[in-house]
Amino acid sequence: MTSHLHRSFLILTAALATGCGTNSVPAGGGQSNASSVSPNVMPARLKKPALITLDLKGGELEYWPVHTGGSSTMPIPFTASLGIYSGYNMAADGDVVAISNNRPPEVFTYNVRKKTSATLADPYGTPIDIAIAKSHTIYALNITNVTVYRPGSAPSELTCQYINDAVAIAVNNEGDVFINGYGPASFMGVAEFRRGKQTCRKLNLQPEQGYAGGVGIDPKTDNLIVVDNPDLCAGGYEGRMLIYPKPYGSKYTERNLNATYCAGTFRLDATSSIIFVSDATVSAGFPLIDQRGYPSAQDEGVYSGGYGSHASFGGFTTIPNTLPN
Repeated sequence: MTSHLHRSFLILTAALATGCGTNSVPAGGGQSNASSVSPNVMPARLKKPALITLDLKGGELEYWPVHTGGSSTMPIPFTASLGIYSGYNMAADGDVVAISNNRPPEVFTYNVRKKTSATLADPYGTPIDIAIAKSHTIYALNITNVTVYRPGSAPSELTCQYINDAVAIAVNNEGDVFINGYGPASFMGVAEFRRGKQTCRKLNLQPEQGYAGGVGIDPKTDNLIVVDNPDLCAGGYEGRMLIYPKPYGSKYTERNLNATYCAGTFRLDATSSIIFVSDATVSAGFPLIDQRGYPSAQDEGVYSGGYGSHASFGGFTTIPNTLPN
């Protein structure tokens, strides 16, 4: 598999399987058309803590109650259809869920408490991942660039010469932005935009192995988390997690997330004690979300329900949550 084929695999994985902020809608510039979703058609009440996802067939948000052992039952719908059928990944800011949507290219937000939604058009590409800073700035990752939605400002663009085949995005407590992916000269790794900078730099981390899985930040410690798949998603060592304390260099801790198939998108819970990891295979045709202890990587279960009419879901996040997310 070439890097481009693997990027497509990860996007499909996200489409299949894919910390506490304020309750304000994270918004910034662009067209934002707020609408209200009637609470009278709400199938179920959201109970927290919740692992939230998007049903790509019905277009509704649904969730699993978070607990040790995971779940083998279908997730519970808690909204009517939101009209979103091509979401890739999700993040959350307080009660607001943000979804990177493919058709049309946009960030779609939904407030689970107020039952209102809004859209932010993406003028620079098609978002495949999303991160939200403490400032409530939204970063939507496209394949070759980043769309930035700062509160009260028009969307802006970040480009990085080292990444032209992006996989995942994250932002730390200081507002530095990190992109994981592939680039020229067989580069596979993480590039960083320092806060307020328009240019990126490569981080001198441990070489990634196999296929890139994703990047994230532990908001509790500001540690950088990088996941890859050393055995090329063919079984064996899949879901290597490297945790880097600042200044994100030679010092790191390695853990094995023990993905069944291929580790991709991951999210932490509000306490930074649980990590949820997408774990899917195209050949098997179904998604899994692994629950592991963080930072121990101890197995705490799998969320594998949702086959049949709920066989595909787009991205996931948690409520409650902690910024950056």
